[in-house]
Amino acid sequence: MRYLLIHAQFGIVLLSLSITGGASAQTSDTLFFSLDMNNPISEGWLEPDSEMVGIRGDQPPLNWGTTYSAFDDDKDGVYEVAVPFNLNADSLLISFKIKVDGAHNPDDGWQAGRNHDVTIYKGMENKLSIAWEDRPPQPPVTITGNLEIVRDFQGENLLPRDLFIYLPPGYEESDQHYPVLYMHDGRALFDASDIGQEWKVDEAAEELIQSGDIEPVIIVGIGNTQDRIDEYTPSKQVWRHELERVSPAQAPSFPGAYAGDYKSTEGDTIRFRTKADTLYAMIPGGDFWQSLILKARHNFYLPQAGITFGFSLSDGKVDKLIASKPSIGGKGDMYGAFILNKVKPFIDQNFRTKQGKEFTALGGSSLGGLITLYLGLNHPDVFSKLLVVSPSVWWDGRMIIDEVKQLPGTTGQHIWLDMGTAEGEGAVDNAKALHRALAEKGWSARNLKFIIEEGAAHNERAWAKRVPDMLRFLFATEN
Repeated sequence: MRYLLIHAQFGIVLLSLSITGGASAQTSDTLFFSLDMNNPISEGWLEPDSEMVGIRGDQPPLNWGTTYSAFDDDKDGVYEVAVPFNLNADSLLISFKIKVDGAHNPDDGWQAGRNHDVTIYKGMENKLSIAWEDRPPQPPVTITGNLEIVRDFQGENLLPRDLFIYLPPGYEESDQHYPVLYMHDGRALFDASDIGQEWKVDEAAEELIQSGDIEPVIIVGIGNTQDRIDEYTPSKQVWRHELERVSPAQAPSFPGAYAGDYKSTEGDTIRFRTKADTLYAMIPGGDFWQSLILKARHNFYLPQAGITFGFSLSDGKVDKLIASKPSIGGKGDMYGAFILNKVKPFIDQNFRTKQGKEFTALGGSSLGGLITLYLGLNHPDVFSKLLVVSPSVWWDGRMIIDEVKQLPGTTGQHIWLDMGTAEGEGAVDNAKALHRALAEKGWSARNLKFIIEEGAAHNERAWAKRVPDMLRFLFATEN
């Protein structure tokens, strides 16, 4: 069955929230979080009765798109949650942040600063206590080689962002011109001191260039902004589903009149039940109940996912349901024009580049992988090589696969496509479907490299391990 409700930033995921709190299946690999939220409560912006507190992170069942909810059962300002992990080794390194789901919160409810890191160990009791105001220690600067930074680079109708420009060894001493790799999420490529993790692109490039494995190359990291989701998505995702009641109401009065099962035209069922005058929902494929907030007559809100449930009546009985979320995304073409008309001309004018398409590559991960493939396929006259790393194929009903299917044939571009097996529900299947679509259009092993990395998660550490092979694929020296 296709999961209906939660299309998060890194894929289709299921919320995990129970009425009584905690995880449904605690194992020896469980990490018990205690989150001290007394500061934001005393500051007045966290509303415990209407907002959800929890964890987001980079290892399943955590992800960066959906909050894994915690609970403050004794109302002391300390929220607790047990997160069960699946360890395939003796230990697992997890990056995470506290997240508050609500409206008008500082930094959209994200804990400030870099990501926190914690290592859990198999067969041991893993506990972590952290306060909202806690910050991880400042890691050292890890820049290797010659990196120039252009601050607040301007683009029309887009927010300014930094450009991070890696120059190969010997650049200053020569008059040579170089191929260029443009990459999204530039802040995460070269220096772990900023966000806590990095791709280690500079370290890999330095070693491979000096060993002669790849030709010298300029690498341009284009920083993201708070509009990352909009800029990295080619289409506006309209999220609205109609469902009809398929079971009787729990009670004739509020809130039992809304309770029962509702089925969509796609065959997915959402269940509702009540407890202590609160309405709870169970999403398709899930086994946890999530509490809803009454926002208006017949309208309830699920803060963890930003979903509004609007119930409609017929003859005084609740018989239909509209599940909706605000539309997001769709600035991909505008962002592409920024790269083509602003970033690339600036780089070509100020650095010694080889400007032909055969010398120009584009790359990124997650939504950055999605926008890389979209822009690359639409501009094969500019980019001949594409790094499509852990792409968010799930976006807008897998629209990127439809884009490929509409091609008259292969563009002849060289494409690297990969995915880790620990990147979330359906990620590998989506990557395989994208690979099949490309192969059916004429790509072959000669110009399409497809990697499924066993045990790899959706984070910079996993991508850093694959960077040397990515650079060899794009810029290997001729033997």
